[in-house]
Amino acid sequence: MNVGVILAAGASERFQSKVHKQYLKLNGKEVIYYSIQAMREANCFDKIIAVVDEAEYQAGYVANKFNIVCIPGGSSRNASIKNALDYVQENGGADKILFHDCARPIIKKGLFAEFIDYLNEYRAVAMCTSITDSLITKDGTFVDRKEFSLIRTPEAFRFAELYADFDENRRDTAIINQLHDKSNICLYNDNTFDFKITYPEDLFLAEQLMRINYVHTYQKHATTTKIGKVLLLGGSGGVGQAIREYFDKNGVEYYAPSHKELDLYYLSLQDVKEVCPFEPDVIINVAAAYANDDSGLIETFDKIFDVNLKSNLIFIEYAKTLHKQVNIVVMSSSSSTKGRENLTNYSAAKAALNSIVESQGQILAAQNIYLNAIIPEKIDTPLIGKLHKTAINKRELLDVEEVIDAVMEYAVIKEGGKLVHVRKGL
Repeated sequence: MNVGVILAAGASERFQSKVHKQYLKLNGKEVIYYSIQAMREANCFDKIIAVVDEAEYQAGYVANKFNIVCIPGGSSRNASIKNALDYVQENGGADKILFHDCARPIIKKGLFAEFIDYLNEYRAVAMCTSITDSLITKDGTFVDRKEFSLIRTPEAFRFAELYADFDENRRDTAIINQLHDKSNICLYNDNTFDFKITYPEDLFLAEQLMRINYVHTYQKHATTTKIGKVLLLGGSGGVGQAIREYFDKNGVEYYAPSHKELDLYYLSLQDVKEVCPFEPDVIINVAAAYANDDSGLIETFDKIFDVNLKSNLIFIEYAKTLHKQVNIVVMSSSSSTKGRENLTNYSAAKAALNSIVESQGQILAAQNIYLNAIIPEKIDTPLIGKLHKTAINKRELLDVEEVIDAVMEYAVIKEGGKLVHVRKGL
């Protein structure tokens, strides 16, 4: 039997809040939720338990809301770990056990299963990372950072050995140090981002970090998966024309209605049904309406929001009527990350579009509709000159091919709700 343990009994002393950090909301859900969900989705645990503080244990909020077994923690981290080990031992024991700090909510679910599998070969496995900052002793003596690593969670063990060796009175905070025999231990070195919430600012940083998706523009990602029939909106613009050329070159069947054939400003669901000559497998919307602030915020509001936002809602509804898998790729903008001066309505509409993608992404994915947004920086197209009054050096601009690369990747992917950034030079 494999057991997953979520350590969530800390007093959050450094965080300094009225509510312990593990129960605060992170993108609308409690911090502890993300560890619980990742362990469940890993499909490698027969039992998952959460070690919580005494007050939470008595209240039962987490246990009831997330339908998870909770046990009380102790006066220290090691005491909480010992409580977990005793609980498992008293309830039939286990073959393998994995511990994870709930203060590390940005966890790849596949990592849990990978660690459990590693225990077939190793007696223990712990996540570690290289030290990238300079390292000295308190008296200023140089220390070679290459000789040291930072231990993080998850940490996984063969249960019987850890249970026999564990001493809650030791000062070690890395569980792996508790093993008497340290041979055949795997230190899983992974320098990818593993953010820990320690201070109040970290909560807000984590909210943004959890949303990060991007593609490398220096690598080619264009999919080799066959793209089905495509409904392309905005086919007369700079990006749209480049996509059409890509489709023509690769034999992709598509329909790119003109502005007269399908006006996104006055669009209705019935219009889409009547105009589209086939039931598309992919809907790509790179159309955009824009206006500088000096054209009037109220005067330009309806058109900018109808074209950049409302039309995408209609295409979502259209996809639902097809009752099959549909990929929807919409074009957002880097101006959605922070409102741009002189582009107030355009920035706001793109920010709202991002919100729709995140809000609807998982809901639609359950219906085989995969909605994602590409968020490019400024692209080298004629639109840039109209949006910006000042001259722009071309070294700042994305090549349109780099954006197409991202669009094609998400035209076939089977996941939704992603905001995918494309940055020049990344």
